[in-house]
Formats: sequence, structure tokens, C-alpha cells
Amino acid sequence: MRQQFVRVTGLAIAVFFCLVAVEAVLLAAVAGSVPNQVTTPLAEQFSLLATLWRSNPAAALPLIAQTPLFVIAHQEPADSLQAWGLYIFPLTFLVHLAIAVVAALLLCRPPAQPRHLLWLASGSAALAFAVTYTRFATCCTGGPRWALDVGLYALAFDPIRSLLDWSAIYSYVEAFLPPLQFATGLVGIACLAAATLKTKKTGLT
Repeated sequence: MRQQFVRVTGLAIAVFFCLVAVEAVLLAAVAGSVPNQVTTPLAEQFSLLATLWRSNPAAALPLIAQTPLFVIAHQEPADSLQAWGLYIFPLTFLVHLAIAVVAALLLCRPPAQPRHLLWLASGSAALAFAVTYTRFATCCTGGPRWALDVGLYALAFDPIRSLLDWSAIYSYVEAFLPPLQFATGLVGIACLAAATLKTKKTGLT
């Protein structure tokens, strides 16, 4: 029992870091620059947030939820400005951790069929993407947004012309992005649930 717990825990930690690493690598590839900075805003503001929590938990909770646990970013050495950043908020962290635990449990439960792994990979990707927040300095956004939102926003305000009018496209789809983000998360949860149920059924037969 203890050996199984250690195995699942170790695998969950590995999956968690792999998820974050893949996201950082993909973002770096899109931005064209490697990450060179990791900050921990929540830890840096912990004393202030702890004081606020003791005096007014209702006011502290939204601030805690909106403060990233850590940020993986690329900072330009010349002007010390952040060119891009991957923001891991508390909710993002918890969702990634839940994905990692589910994945570890499924991978440690024989037999692991290819179709189960497909459901697992699809669900993990969709759910992780739904809570991925990024920021690009070139987008002139005040702060991090959902990754798809930032990507479309960057295309809309790209000075280089393209065959598609991304500005018009973004103006049209902007209102649909929040429900799309929510739907993406639900699809991810459904895929992970399907992977879990199919694995259980296989184990019983």
C-alpha cells in the first residue's frame, strides 16, 4: 500500500511538472524566446495577504485567487521588461495538480489500453488549456488572459498584414471566449471521466 502511494505520488509530481514544462516550451516556441525568469508573486506578497486574511478574509480571498503562485517568463535583459509570461494562478495550480493525480492513478492501474491513454491525453490537454493564462507585452494587455484570448488578440493587433482580417475576427469572437473557455474545461473533465470509467470497466472484465 505504501509502495503504491509513493509510486502514484512520484508519478503525479512528474506529470505535473511535465504539463507545466510543455506549456512553457510551446509558449516559448510561439514567442521565439526561451524563458529566463521564474518569480513567485504569491510568496512575495504572503505577509501582506496573511495580514489582510486575518482582518478581512472576504477581501483577501479574491486577491489570493488573482495572485499567481509562480510565473515563468522571458525578460529582456536590455530594458528589464517581460516579453511574455506563463501565469500559474492558484486555480491553475489546483487543476494541473488534479490532472496529474488522475493521470497517475490511471497510469498505475493496469491494463493501460491505447484508447484509455487517448481519452486521458485529450482530457488533460483540454482541461489544462482551459486554465492556462499568458501575457505578451506586444499585445498591450494590462495583465494575463486566457491563452486563446491572448493569441487571437496578438494576431488582431499584429502590424504585419495577413490574408485574414484578424481584428474583425477577434471583435466578433471576443464575447464568445469566456463560454468557450468554460466549455473547453467541461470537455476536458468529460474526457478524463471517460478515461476513468473505461479503465474501471476494463479492470472488471
